[in-house]
Amino acid sequence: MSNLSALTVAEMESAGVGRSLVLEHLAQLILVHMLRVHADQTDQPVGWLGALVEDGVGTALRAMHADVGRRWTLDELAAIGHMSRSAFASAFKAKVGTAPLTYLIEWRMRLARDALRTDSRSISELAAATGYESESAFSTAFRRVVGASPRHFRDEARHQARMG
Repeated sequence: MSNLSALTVAEMESAGVGRSLVLEHLAQLILVHMLRVHADQTDQPVGWLGALVEDGVGTALRAMHADVGRRWTLDELAAIGHMSRSAFASAFKAKVGTAPLTYLIEWRMRLARDALRTDSRSISELAAATGYESESAFSTAFRRVVGASPRHFRDEARHQARMG
């Protein structure tokens, strides 16, 4: 971990090509290491981390993360977790803090925000990759969750990248 911290400081002080991308990936590595340390120090992790290791909810949560573009239903997720629909929905909300399909939408929009900041996929390609049948449906969901259209968000992110 100290090597990652030293590397992060060195990268922050540099003006090298790809600096922001390197810093972004270093931040992700540091987060993973921190989560590992937290999980190792806790007999039973709670929240989202705890949900990942819990059999029924964790299995469904890992499936959602592995296939974010799939048109998941509550019935499918409950079946993956080997639970009834109501038991699954209740356990998921208790562990994660939100309903399963709400979590899925928020996860998709988090991935979409990252993609809009960093890659060059079109909005229609991004819509398909995150489980939406149309750019319009994706844009509506994105605007509802993020508060801006995908195009506006991408333009603003690119403007800030040029400025920073």
